[in-house]
Amino acid sequence: MRISGPIVIDVNSCVGDTFTSVKATCAEVLLDVLEAFVGHLHCGAQNGGIDALRTADLTFSQIRTLLTLTQNPEPVPIHEIATSLELSVATAGRNVDQLVRAGLVERHEDDLDRRIKRISLSPAGLDLIATFKAGQRRSALRILSAVGVDETRRLIDALRPVVEKLGCPSRPHPEASLPETPRPQTPQPSPFPPLRQEIPV
Repeated sequence: MRISGPIVIDVNSCVGDTFTSVKATCAEVLLDVLEAFVGHLHCGAQNGGIDALRTADLTFSQIRTLLTLTQNPEPVPIHEIATSLELSVATAGRNVDQLVRAGLVERHEDDLDRRIKRISLSPAGLDLIATFKAGQRRSALRILSAVGVDETRRLIDALRPVVEKLGCPSRPHPEASLPETPRPQTPQPSPFPPLRQEIPV
């Protein structure tokens, strides 16, 4: 049997039959909202932090090396830095050499094996990372300043029990740090009698 004319397929009906029964869970909806909010906040904060580092004239790989060192309280061997950043040991070593010359990191001999060099942030490196984080925070606060006081209070009240339940670290803040929501002023009656205006005839 030959078919004459174009074949028309109702794509909408196929898609509808396939996906109408699939509904997002509450967790998925929450994730979508959080990704939009946190993603916007994170990108703005990162840009603010990078702006604070422009004068340091560092490559992105060197900045990542410094940030990796902030996550370790003890000096880190170069091969662990390389593994963390998914770089070769030679590339990680060149980054460290440049950061040492810039005075941002320090090399220490391992107590048990002198062939191993451990790397830590120098005081100048700690100051630079503090500048980076301060830039992030300023940028994030600038973004959040667009949120009204009432919305901010509702968001804090909603997130506080979630943060506690998930065991996320948070800074304690007194309630007094939030500005009071302005209340509409009720006009008070004037203690003086109304003035009479004479209308000339």
